[in-house]
Amino acid sequence: MKETKAEILTNKTHFSSYEDYKTYPTADLKCPSCEAKTSIAFKDLEKHQFSSFSNLTEDKQNKINEFVKLNMERIPNSFLDYNCPNCNSSVRLYYQSWAGGRHGENGYELEMVISD
Repeated sequence: MKETKAEILTNKTHFSSYEDYKTYPTADLKCPSCEAKTSIAFKDLEKHQFSSFSNLTEDKQNKINEFVKLNMERIPNSFLDYNCPNCNSSVRLYYQSWAGGRHGENGYELEMVISD
């Protein structure tokens, strides 16, 4: 397992309902193993916000969960799991969901990627 800051794998780490909701920009997240790009949109982050649902097998989920317990001091409040469409590596994107600011704004900060 390896841990990589999201800012190394994508140039867009901040999503805001005030700025992004109407235009739906995506973050092209590179796979830490093969560098294939997967597009992550505001709606994907919104769908998985605070969820415990995973697209990974139970075994892969457990391996990532153990790695996170041992290696991450602060765990963001949301994650999105997927398998790389190119190399099939397990990828977990951790992001922080937030609310507040002007006119009930909410959004997401992409923080960390855990992969095998």
